[in-house]
Amino acid sequence: YYVSYIRSKSDSSNSAGWFITKLGKTGQEVWTRSYKDSPWAECEDLCCDSLGHLYAVGRARVEGKELCLVCRYAPDGSIVWQKALSVGDRTWGMGVCPVPGDKIAVCGAAGSDTNSDYMVAELEGGDGRTDWVKNYDLGPNDMGARIDCDAKGDLVVVGLRDGTAGGSDIALLMLKPNGDTLWTRRYDSGGDDVPGDVAFDPFGNVVANGTATTGDSVRCVIFEYDGAGGSIRKAAYGAQARATGRGIFITPDADIFMCGKLYATRLGGSGQKEPGKILVFQYKPEASSVWERQYAAGPDAEGIDLAVNGDVYVAANVKNKTGDVLVCRFARPVIPAQTAAQ
Repeated sequence: YYVSYIRSKSDSSNSAGWFITKLGKTGQEVWTRSYKDSPWAECEDLCCDSLGHLYAVGRARVEGKELCLVCRYAPDGSIVWQKALSVGDRTWGMGVCPVPGDKIAVCGAAGSDTNSDYMVAELEGGDGRTDWVKNYDLGPNDMGARIDCDAKGDLVVVGLRDGTAGGSDIALLMLKPNGDTLWTRRYDSGGDDVPGDVAFDPFGNVVANGTATTGDSVRCVIFEYDGAGGSIRKAAYGAQARATGRGIFITPDADIFMCGKLYATRLGGSGQKEPGKILVFQYKPEASSVWERQYAAGPDAEGIDLAVNGDVYVAANVKNKTGDVLVCRFARPVIPAQTAAQ
């Protein structure tokens, strides 16, 4: 298991550390590697392909310019190759996924602080050579957050765009293997909406999640589309639950798992909130969940991403005096077929 994270000093805005840790099956640390070529570098996402090659994407600052940084790692944690992408005054790398044919795709943002577009690129896995890179303008301020690929090589990106009435919306972008746009979709709750994750299920459908915030309401929202962009359903976790949607993992058996944060109800009339808990659940259409766990890891915690390999492994942020990264393993019970069908 691999965990990527950012380490920074609270008193310095000019220093940020890119770190990746490899964990063994029982959670022991095998190695930890930092990116040392830049005093300011942030790792945002990572993935492994079917051969076990590890790739990471993020951003680094070189001579005041922000670049999308992509790295491939060897089994011992050394860097096999690194590639910097610059498309505009500022280029961020936010998501990475494997692509058939020993390739990878990355997404992020390119442009300036006031006007950025979705950035998507496809690279050769062996040497990092760029096959293609394209920008997609969906509005004045766009950012691709996470990306996934299906067996045909089609790509789907979930990201952020400015809303028509202020705030932000969640946007989905479906692409052909050559980067041409197939369709786009948008979600607007009327407030601030933040993208979470996106994934293809084994049937070629797209599953995405995110967080919708309107007033005091914080909802984990879930979207399902078929390959042609037809809406299958839109749902939210819990009837009235205040939660965020962050990570998605879909197993080969089409079991869908998600993680995020579960907020407790407000305390009295003071306006204070109880600490957020790590939330992880197995999502089934037409139901909030068939299996879920909550874990209070500290003053405030949120599940960021997850992997399922028998049990469920969640990487989380824990807000305390320093701000920590936590990895926890949840035992996954066997759900009888009759119960699952209900």
